[in-house]
Amino acid sequence: MIKITPAPFDNALEIEIQGKVEKEDLHHFEEFFMMKRQEHSKVNILLSIENMEGVSLKGALEDLKMTQHLKDIHKMAVVSDKKWVEMGVKLEGLLPETELKHFAPEDKSQAQRWLGT
Repeated sequence: MIKITPAPFDNALEIEIQGKVEKEDLHHFEEFFMMKRQEHSKVNILLSIENMEGVSLKGALEDLKMTQHLKDIHKMAVVSDKKWVEMGVKLEGLLPETELKHFAPEDKSQAQRWLGT
């Protein structure tokens, strides 16, 4: 499941991922991302990951379609427990033009401030 919540900055999206990510979740995220992209040349993302169980096959295929938007991300803050740090490092290789930083769950407010700088 992907939940999109209000972000403290106009050019940012906050996304929470819990459980299994389905195709519909990614489609919903893409709609919000495109709305922000129309308003701003680059978008910042705060990605909170908690108890993620993976991505369905349809979700993975939908995810592949979204790679075209990677160049439109300026900063990404990944908020998660330490087991997701490895995933963040892998993401960084896919996002060469994006500033990527990992934050522990208790440092979410610090991640929000970092996105605003």
